[in-house]
Amino acid sequence: MFRMFSFLPPIGSYILALGVLGGTYFMQAALIAENPDADVNRIWLVGGIIAFLLGFGGLQKSMELRSEAQQPRVSSADVLQKLTPTETGNADAELDAPPPSLHGPDADSPLGRVRARSTQPLEQL
Repeated sequence: MFRMFSFLPPIGSYILALGVLGGTYFMQAALIAENPDADVNRIWLVGGIIAFLLGFGGLQKSMELRSEAQQPRVSSADVLQKLTPTETGNADAELDAPPPSLHGPDADSPLGRVRARSTQPLEQL
């Protein structure tokens, strides 16, 4: 039944469930008008089950739409594929070596002097 009404948005399922309950009420009213002693419990049972299933289907659809909205539009596999180099070849030593700025500050700069004092062995202090 969920697949039959899967084209409906969640609000459409809720409205359809209310329509089923309304139809059940009018059918019960018509049966009672014909025969005041008629048993209408079965009508309410079937109508209630159908309305419940439609309402539950609308809830499921809204939860699916919410989870789809929270999914990233680009998967991590796509990002990694874009980041990895596509050409293979010989390694370039210049590109593999870190730049000289990563080795630290100059020895005669204030930060270099502080670092030199902090890395001295305890025996020299």
